[in-house]
Amino acid sequence: MFQGRADTLYMFAALIAYAMASLLYVGGTKRFFRVAGNAFLLGGAACLAFLAQGLLTTQGDWRASAAPILAAVVGIGAVLADRLLKVRLAPVMLAPFGMLLLLVRFFAVPDPNLLNWSTGHKWLTGFHVSMAIAGQAMAIAACVLSVVFLWQHRALKRRRMADILAMGENLPALDRLDRWLRISLITGFVMLTLSLITGAFFITSLPGGLSAPDALALKSKVLWAVAVWSWYLGTLVARNILRSPARVVARLSVGGFVLMAVAWFGLLFFSGYGPAMAG
Repeated sequence: MFQGRADTLYMFAALIAYAMASLLYVGGTKRFFRVAGNAFLLGGAACLAFLAQGLLTTQGDWRASAAPILAAVVGIGAVLADRLLKVRLAPVMLAPFGMLLLLVRFFAVPDPNLLNWSTGHKWLTGFHVSMAIAGQAMAIAACVLSVVFLWQHRALKRRRMADILAMGENLPALDRLDRWLRISLITGFVMLTLSLITGAFFITSLPGGLSAPDALALKSKVLWAVAVWSWYLGTLVARNILRSPARVVARLSVGGFVLMAVAWFGLLFFSGYGPAMAG
């Protein structure tokens, strides 16, 4: 476990840097997104290198330094793959992987050094919950838009005149639906990323000695949030990086959301602690 607040702040700064890199990489293939993402990754890797060096030289703690070292290697490897090997997809996938490594470190072993800080800022809890709810609401919106897009695309393809006339009166055009779907995906991804980052601080304010049902409910919420975040990531990669057709992105949006909804109800059922998880 980290021994001081400075160590944890290094870790948190790296987490923010990797999150920013993840957001930039899925934004598109333009040079700005890649260069800015690489800069954030290098900054985060530098923070982790300072952290690991301090843990090893002053404390000799190899166990605590494992996650920072691995995440730093992942970040540097992503930049090298982009700059030297020209593998554009590598940083798109490695930056989120490094972010998840750091999140696991926060959620698995909460740092008591941040306890006073997090409990002294009550707005953090409200912001964390608001971003989580908004991110999931955007996922629902993306699913609804995708269903409408697919239905309209199918009607146009099969030349159903009655449906086409009804669509012309009541529904926006396909290009507008596609634009709204893109906005909802990006907005939801940003919001859920903020929720995960603030959750790393929020978990430190929880009291120790949680009961088994409470602990299981908390772990289920974290798993659900990571699953939704990963769905956002995969869908945005398909749309903005792989340039998949709009109908493919819409199918991914619907299918992924249905799977996550089934998983959510499965977590509620197997945890046996539905009311706490739903709250």
